[in-house]
Amino acid sequence: MKKKKKVALVFGITSNYLFALANTLIGLTKHNKKFWDDIIVYYDQLNDESIERINKITVCKFINFSKKDYLEKLPKDVLQKYSEACFYRYECFELLKEYETVVWNDVDILIQGDITGLLDYGQNGGFAITQNTVGFNNEANFSKLIMEYDMYVPLYNSGILVLKDTIPNYEKMRDWCVSKTIEYSSILRWPDQGILNLLIQEFNINIDLIDINKYCCHPSQMEYTDTASIIHAYGDEKFWSSDALKQKFPEWVTNNEEWRKINVINNENQNEKAEKPLVSCIMSTYNRYDYLKESIDSILNQTYQNFELIIVLEKCENQEKIEKILKGYNDNRIIIIKNEEKLGFPKSLNIGIENAKGKYIARMDDDDISLPERFEKQVDFLENHPEYGICGTNAKFFGKYNTVIGVEMDPDILKIITLYRCPFIHPTVMMNKELINKYNLRYDEKYFTEDYELWSRAVGCFPVANIDEVLLHYRANGDGLTSGQNELKIHNSHKKIMRNQFQNYLHLNVTENELEVLQGRKNVFNICYNFDESVELKKGLCLKIIKANEKYKVYNSSKIKKILWDSQFNSNFKKQSIFKKIIKRVLKPIYNRLMNRVDSLITEHDIRIYNYINNEFKKIQNEKRTK
Repeated sequence: MKKKKKVALVFGITSNYLFALANTLIGLTKHNKKFWDDIIVYYDQLNDESIERINKITVCKFINFSKKDYLEKLPKDVLQKYSEACFYRYECFELLKEYETVVWNDVDILIQGDITGLLDYGQNGGFAITQNTVGFNNEANFSKLIMEYDMYVPLYNSGILVLKDTIPNYEKMRDWCVSKTIEYSSILRWPDQGILNLLIQEFNINIDLIDINKYCCHPSQMEYTDTASIIHAYGDEKFWSSDALKQKFPEWVTNNEEWRKINVINNENQNEKAEKPLVSCIMSTYNRYDYLKESIDSILNQTYQNFELIIVLEKCENQEKIEKILKGYNDNRIIIIKNEEKLGFPKSLNIGIENAKGKYIARMDDDDISLPERFEKQVDFLENHPEYGICGTNAKFFGKYNTVIGVEMDPDILKIITLYRCPFIHPTVMMNKELINKYNLRYDEKYFTEDYELWSRAVGCFPVANIDEVLLHYRANGDGLTSGQNELKIHNSHKKIMRNQFQNYLHLNVTENELEVLQGRKNVFNICYNFDESVELKKGLCLKIIKANEKYKVYNSSKIKKILWDSQFNSNFKKQSIFKKIIKRVLKPIYNRLMNRVDSLITEHDIRIYNYINNEFKKIQNEKRTK
């Protein structure tokens, strides 16, 4: 019988978490002398170049997990929700056939100390894990109780495991986990963790508890973060998406910079083989630099690496200082274009487009953060849908607010709603350069809302889409939000763009009041005393639009009727009007606050962005536009 090796360290990733694995390995090798025989990485959809780059940090054994036959037996919605990476942990039991000790760690961690102490765990029962003693019980792993097991014991966390080949019956455990995953797939909330909690009961395993404050310390545990060997950012806030965590744990940023340098060298080698990038990312920056590095880093650390980053540097008092920051990257993917005079945001973006070499043009603002897989997912969509000219995504506020900004997905509906509101979150978009050149689409400086104006023309040329995922974090500090004259400019520009669409697409002339009751920036019905008359005005305009579309057939007829009529003027609308009048008379001092809640009943499409998002997102856009 072949002699077993001593220790395997095991990680698992999908392609979009390559950077997190790299950061983990950099921390591991920085703080630990080699105590392992092998580092094993289970993966899905990594190319040879990615593996080569990781091996420059330390040599790993990569195992392609996508061929596992049992994945085909799982309901598709389970894999779509969680990805197959959840089930990499099960393979640790199989590895015990080759190694005496197997240590698993998630990759949303920062290794900042010696972790050899993990080998001391599991000496008795062979199974060591952390446990959540407050807050969650085993039943939280499932959407339904399983009566054969104790569901109310504190749950064990699956983020770190230490397994030894002294576990009785470990040879059976991988297959048992697989069968139970299939059996309970319809009620799994946290799949692998739920199954491992059942496994511990099923096999009556003697558990050794790992010190959670030393080897799986959450960033919120202030009293332990300095001394912990592993910081585990489980939850929504990750090192790569949280300013607070980056400031609190600068070592993660340092590691990330080291990984970036490895990517730069790799990219230089790629450029020797490739004549031009597939993606050109356009950023314009003016006078501010506080968040510039974070935005640039989020682009440089994309999982999709065949890109250039074109930064148009406006003429400003801080131009030289900003240029020094940009040149400090020493990265040939960054192209700096200095404006000799202040040209303004639309012209600067157009300069970037004209200089772009890529097939696709991505937008990015100088204070937002693109999530690592953004380019990869947008390129995949546009490559598979060549007829689409623009692809945006969802986004999430960060800073003062933490709200997801949802956008419409259906291309037909996107075209319709562009009649009265902006269909994209500007810094999320990626455009097909061939198509925007074909139709001579550029930003028009005559409009204060240059992005909305561009989209209003684009939807008449080709189909557009959004990806239903948050792929960008949109900074919202809440400081210095502008209003007054700029807000008026934005609103008037918005209505002018609406008017143009009605004239150009439907040959309709609309009044100023009709524009106000239809526009999507702010809901005039919140402060409307002539409510019934205003509703009738909106009804009349919607009927005119629907009738004009029957003649000119610009928009999908059934969907425009649903959006402009069915979803708004339903049987509840009149009742809401009466209810509002009562509130005005009886509860006038708190009327406005209640109206915000009542209006959420009016239309599912209005509440999606333009009640809360209107009041905050447009103000924040306004602040950015003053660059």
